Amino acid sequence: MSNVEIPFASGSIGSGLGLAAALAGVWRRKRLVLWIIAAALAVGIAAVVMMPARYTAQAYIRGEFVASDTLPMQVKNMSTGTMSTGPISLDPARVIETQSRLLQSNRLARRVVSQLGLERLQPLLNSREWSSDIFSFNGSAARGPEDQVDLAASLLLKGLSVTSEPRAYLITVRYSAADPELAEIIANAFVAELLRSTRLQVLSQQRHYAQATLSNQLGKFGSKHPKIAELTTQLSATNDALEKQMNESREAILQAAGENVTKAVAGPSGPRPIFVVGLILIFGLLIGVATSLWLERSKWWLGGRLA
Repeated sequence: MSNVEIPFASGSIGSGLGLAAALAGVWRRKRLVLWIIAAALAVGIAAVVMMPARYTAQAYIRGEFVASDTLPMQVKNMSTGTMSTGPISLDPARVIETQSRLLQSNRLARRVVSQLGLERLQPLLNSREWSSDIFSFNGSAARGPEDQVDLAASLLLKGLSVTSEPRAYLITVRYSAADPELAEIIANAFVAELLRSTRLQVLSQQRHYAQATLSNQLGKFGSKHPKIAELTTQLSATNDALEKQMNESREAILQAAGENVTKAVAGPSGPRPIFVVGLILIFGLLIGVATSLWLERSKWWLGGRLA
């Protein structure tokens, strides 16, 4: 029994001695570690102070409201005087997903820029590194108003976030910016332009149907028939509704939506001081320990290997 050997015993002892020596080396350099942590704390506080505040405005759209305004389309049959379902019939959940993608499209962003105006968006765009591409043309004819709107729309989309919950029939629109008021305005503008676009699509379908019906009935009854006069009136009313919808203010659109839309309200979203300072402190601690181990390497590394 006295001759039994324990394999790897010496290696285990050596590793234990090396770890103890390393911890002892860190302890001997504790002042250095504390100084590095203190420097990291100062850097973290300075970073929090210097980092611009961020605010996120969040708006909600009831998806069934958007879907009901899109499908099915009820059209009046002028020959019978009854209401019938139009040619469109889609799944409301798929409509909500489609509307969510439309919210993040460059086409809708261009409408938002056109409605708000480049002057109103200039404080936001000036905070971007690409702002010179929009407002500093130096008289170049290669960049016109359309280029400015397109570039501004691309920049707006960078701060936009859209999520949809088809099962709950809910669309959430978020916009983040350094200015809380501007974040609210932009988020609400995206919602209003979505509702406007949806309504314009429905009215365009109704106008197309009215035009087709008028053309068909005109050849059948002639221009003097009362039904032709009724169809003409309906077509004129649809055109007026289209023009009115195109010129409607976003406030009026949101107000008309009622409880189906929850207007955006901005709240602070960054930076998170505790998270930033804590993360930098952890890095400071790791740097302090690594520096101490490097300075004491001749004592703990060689000592562990010799053992």
